[in-house]
Amino acid sequence: MSTERDDEFLSVEEHIRRANAARGGYVGSLVAQGGAALLRSFKRLGAAMERGYAAELDRRAVEADAFLRRSVPKY
Repeated sequence: MSTERDDEFLSVEEHIRRANAARGGYVGSLVAQGGAALLRSFKRLGAAMERGYAAELDRRAVEADAFLRRSVPKY
């Protein structure tokens, strides 16, 4: 009778091991997706900062050159 109960416990333990492995895979996937999203966010932030810096350089160039200053409409 004890072997029958042991077999039942072994099948339950195996089920628990598989569930833990599946959960570990899911959590690993979430971490990887979060890292990829963070990397995309930093790339977007860098691109936005680069565009702002380029616009600032253009604005300074227009202010420094009298000919360019006259050709830009004032709003």
